[in-house]
Amino acid sequence: MKSTFNICFYAKKDKQKANGAYPLFARITVDGVASRFNTKLDVLPSIWDGKMGKATGRTAEASRINRMLDDINASLNTIYHEMQRRDNYVTAEKVKNEFLGHSESHETILTLFQKHNDDVKQLVGISKTIATYRKYEVTRRHLAEFIQSKYNVSDISIKCS
Repeated sequence: MKSTFNICFYAKKDKQKANGAYPLFARITVDGVASRFNTKLDVLPSIWDGKMGKATGRTAEASRINRMLDDINASLNTIYHEMQRRDNYVTAEKVKNEFLGHSESHETILTLFQKHNDDVKQLVGISKTIATYRKYEVTRRHLAEFIQSKYNVSDISIKCS
């Protein structure tokens, strides 16, 4: 499913530091729902252009800040597109958490199915037959083909709790 995605950088003017600089925040918006986080960068108000969302001027500080913001932007875009390809469902909070390293691990349908099949394989000759194991393998293969043809993804992520 296609969704809208936007990244905006802004100076948080109500949190001015002792040196006069403002902290820079990033706002991620997916389908109109926003999530914000601190980029851990500070900018002086004299070089910040709020409309463009970047530092202005030819100073080394402005170049450094813009380079860091470009890196953050590229990382967020990569995370968003990877999540959309993998999970087919993306939220601003999920992108932010992945970027900040707070992401939760998700199992996928086919990896869980493979774990099940591996368990069954261990039981062949004890409580399962080889025919049963082969049927599960065929079923897993058919499920993988269905997921690929129906959703055009290699696997579907599921939240395990």
